Amino acid sequence: MKDVQSDIRFKPVAPRKIYQYILEQFVQMVSAKVIKPGDKIPSERELALAFHVSRPSVREALRVLEIIGLIEVQAGGGAYLKEMELGPFIGVVAPLLFSRENFDLELLDFRETLEIRAVELLAQHMTDDDVTMLKTSLDAMEHAVSTNDPEAGATADVAFHRTLLEASKSYILQKVMDLVVSLFEHSVRGGRSIVLERREDARQLYLDHLHIYRALRNREFDKARNLVVSHLQMVRQLYVMH
Repeated sequence: MKDVQSDIRFKPVAPRKIYQYILEQFVQMVSAKVIKPGDKIPSERELALAFHVSRPSVREALRVLEIIGLIEVQAGGGAYLKEMELGPFIGVVAPLLFSRENFDLELLDFRETLEIRAVELLAQHMTDDDVTMLKTSLDAMEHAVSTNDPEAGATADVAFHRTLLEASKSYILQKVMDLVVSLFEHSVRGGRSIVLERREDARQLYLDHLHIYRALRNREFDKARNLVVSHLQMVRQLYVMH
């Protein structure tokens, strides 16, 4: 009988880098509300002294915090804590995720879950200002169609769907939206590019959004929900046919 243990090769356990410990402590302080969004964090020199580490290690930790959207570094003005935003980080890894087979279709399924729930919550939370924001995005989309500007159309499309989630007033939905916003934008832009590549009338996307807007403006929330589902099913079919 073959000794399988002889085929096992363990890799040496690498010690954690100093910047990882610094990141961990930052997260703990944010969780404990020792540091709050808007607070200015200590300088590199002060942090190096506090952690008893080198300034390059602190600089590396701050760079990671900036990449994941936890801090904002202002030229000559120091660094400030932000509300947690993973959009910039996800934007970096988005191409890798989209290289996975059927990832775009799975993302459409996730979008549908998010947006259906958002529309269900609009019945209790949507305001006139939200309706105005939807109309602004819709007008921008119409202008993009009339001027044959796909990039502007994609931007307006993303803004419309983001407004749906924001109008739900659900903190969880909004935070999830922050986490997947870059993927979300890839999905919307990808759907629009497929429409254009197949020589479909880009105006159909505008009309879908127009019908959703009118239903919401008229407080016909069940109708709006069905229209959102229909719209995303149309986009899904285009992906499958592509």
